[in-house]
Amino acid sequence: MSENKGFGTALLKATLLFSSVNGMVASALMVPILANVAATYPDAGPWLNQLLSLPSLLMIPAILITGKLADYISKKTLLLVGTLIFIIGGFGGIFATGIMDLVWARALLGIGCGIVYPLAPAMIAYLYDGQERAQLMGWTSSCGGAVSFVLGIAAGYAALVDWKYAFYYYLLFVIVLIMQWFLLPNFPPEKKDPTITQAKLQTGSAEKLGYRVWLATFDMLVFMTVSMFIIFKLALFIVNEHIGTSADAGMASAINTLASFVVSMFFAQIWNKLKRFTAIVGLACMSVCYFLFSIAHSYGMMMAAVIFLGFSMGLMFPYLMNRVSIVAPNSQKTFAISLLSMAIYLGQFFTGFYTQFVDWLTNGSIRAGFMFVAGNMAVFALIALAYVIFTRNREGESHESQTTVAG
Repeated sequence: MSENKGFGTALLKATLLFSSVNGMVASALMVPILANVAATYPDAGPWLNQLLSLPSLLMIPAILITGKLADYISKKTLLLVGTLIFIIGGFGGIFATGIMDLVWARALLGIGCGIVYPLAPAMIAYLYDGQERAQLMGWTSSCGGAVSFVLGIAAGYAALVDWKYAFYYYLLFVIVLIMQWFLLPNFPPEKKDPTITQAKLQTGSAEKLGYRVWLATFDMLVFMTVSMFIIFKLALFIVNEHIGTSADAGMASAINTLASFVVSMFFAQIWNKLKRFTAIVGLACMSVCYFLFSIAHSYGMMMAAVIFLGFSMGLMFPYLMNRVSIVAPNSQKTFAISLLSMAIYLGQFFTGFYTQFVDWLTNGSIRAGFMFVAGNMAVFALIALAYVIFTRNREGESHESQTTVAG
């Protein structure tokens, strides 16, 4: 929103960016120490896997509830509460005396993550518009990747001494909490926002989400469900096909993160050139990624595939966030972004079922599975292309009004 551009200082932007990393950090700090936890609690059984999956599962309802609570509670207040819960749940792991203590701490962390996750992009959507908003949406992905990468390495080294030391890194978010308290503007609850109230009086009714928000949410759900197939198969593919070792799988993951980071950093420039065609390029990159995996017999070919994977992720996440922030009405921005955020984690959950379906369809052949997913993504890219072309004139005619209404 243009009237809030006075808040556009470097410190404010830094606060918003660091407030958006919780979801990625939650996994980054747990994955390197998981083997240590398993060694400490050999009878953990299925609860060990819950240390990674439970936070993501609890984020889904927390995200959705937060989107509705923003109608009655200031987004700043919600962000502060969510960050505090995240810190307590993360650092609380250091006091664990058994696996269930860790599970409960991770559950609390997941709730905190879910509260925080949609609020930073929602605040960006309210405070900024145009190129500046697109730039910050891209930078949130880059910042999350960079912080989680650094903290993931730090957690691994901490675990060499004592795996519980990794939980001390959650105390860094006390600094973020202080930044939020002093630097973020006080957003009124959306039911009491004078701008939103005035718009409602002018129209005579509450603003609706609109089909474009629901379509973007569905797009994110499908994209995450299909694209995350690689997470289940990458390490197995590299080892079984004698392309590399488990260490090479880790390097591939790092290269994917790096490629996504670079693209996200320059997302605003890419979006400025491609606009709505950005999504088609993102989907096409994912299709190329899986096609290259299906024919890869060398380490170089596999790395090329991983780079295309990073390009796709670096484009699609900020694009859909930016898209929703444009087309959602002011009174529904936070809830719309909450829906989109929820779709990310629902998609990750559905990936397991999609993987089982692909395995059944291809008789367990990983290469055939990659080719099938590449075909899926190519079809999605063509459908998206047809939709963009079909609605191009209508979107172009309403772009000015969208920018005004949607901030």
